[in-house]
Amino acid sequence: TAKPRVLMRFNDRMRGGARMAALQETWMQTIEVQMAGGEPVWLEAAQGGSATVVNLEQIAAWDADKIFIVTYNQDPLTIVTKIHTDPKWQSLRAVKNGELYGFPADFYGWDMPDPRWILGVTWLSKTLYPENFAQVDMQQEVETFFGELYSMDEENISQNIIPQLKGNLD
Repeated sequence: TAKPRVLMRFNDRMRGGARMAALQETWMQTIEVQMAGGEPVWLEAAQGGSATVVNLEQIAAWDADKIFIVTYNQDPLTIVTKIHTDPKWQSLRAVKNGELYGFPADFYGWDMPDPRWILGVTWLSKTLYPENFAQVDMQQEVETFFGELYSMDEENISQNIIPQLKGNLD
């Protein structure tokens, strides 16, 4: 079966709002998509050592199977809701098919090159291949992650981490 074609879109209010970018092959977001079994649609457009800004016409031409919204200063579900109601985006396959997701975060995004990338790849795998990862409970994954990597107990996780979770988890 063909790998799902994936697009990541970034929103960062601190840096002027939405950026639609073609990311580099060596960037964590690209690596996560590939590790999870997806095909990043942006690789051919990536140029130089930084993200290459692309427009909506390019996004439409890629017509990804699944679109992931990454935000660093707000809940990505806010942007997901705006995109669902934006006529310019409604013709895209992922939006029409309900395959538009807010990429999870807690204090930091799960798409960053810090240990949370483990959660990002787990979540991406579950989202790209739900039939293969139906048994994965992301809240349990979060609890295990913070318990094992940071020696946090259940009470600390439930009081300090769980309330910070943003995006589409399950």
